[in-house]
Amino acid sequence: MGKRSRPLRSDPAVRELVTLMREHNSPGQEDFLAVLKEVERMEQQLATAVEELAAMRQELARTRNGPVKRTLTKAVHGLERGVSALAEHLKTLKASVVDSCRQTVAAFREHGASALAHASRFLHVRAALEAVGWAADFAMAQREKSMSLLRELTGTYREAGRHLKNAGRVLAGLEPVAETGGPGRLIRAMEALCEKEKGVYGCIKQGTERASAALARFEQAAQRPPSIRDAMRELNEKIAREQAARPVPAVEREGREPDGR
Repeated sequence: MGKRSRPLRSDPAVRELVTLMREHNSPGQEDFLAVLKEVERMEQQLATAVEELAAMRQELARTRNGPVKRTLTKAVHGLERGVSALAEHLKTLKASVVDSCRQTVAAFREHGASALAHASRFLHVRAALEAVGWAADFAMAQREKSMSLLRELTGTYREAGRHLKNAGRVLAGLEPVAETGGPGRLIRAMEALCEKEKGVYGCIKQGTERASAALARFEQAAQRPPSIRDAMRELNEKIAREQAARPVPAVEREGREPDGR
């Protein structure tokens, strides 16, 4: 899953579009910025989850082989499957945003400021957002499977510990006990990791919902009719483009008669 990728707003196409929207006071620009912010926040949360999983893997690598290590490794694999799915869909979401920005900037260069209001270019971003939400649900399901493994391991751990402790008590002439201490340090660490991952997946899911709502507001704002001032500015830009594209008429030679004689 590698190192952290660069922030979405540092992409040249995204930066250029944000600048153009500010310069032209484009409708919905704050909502568009909100979408970018949510995507970046989701990336940060996922990066934290990846780092915590890597730390748990290192801890397990230092542990001797046995039933506990095998079960915890299986639980970590489950978490990694969920995180990998999220990472892939977030990568696709970022690519969709960047591609939409490139299209809009290109349209602006060809048609002027009116192109900034065409939110239809961002429609495939919504599909990518929904895919990230699905991936968050999948990651949560993988986390539940890992928790189920941990609960089973904890029960086995406690039962084995109780038998061992009671064997010693019987040899010492003492009464057996019904309960023993809690799970070992590694199991507790894994349980804590699963709880953290649950929080990450929940936050990412909420982030997709907030981003989707901001995208909807952006689309609505783009559909509003332009103001008179915006329409006049657009007309002046169009005239300027037409004048720049018009060929310069050939200058008649000095002293030539109008009829060419």
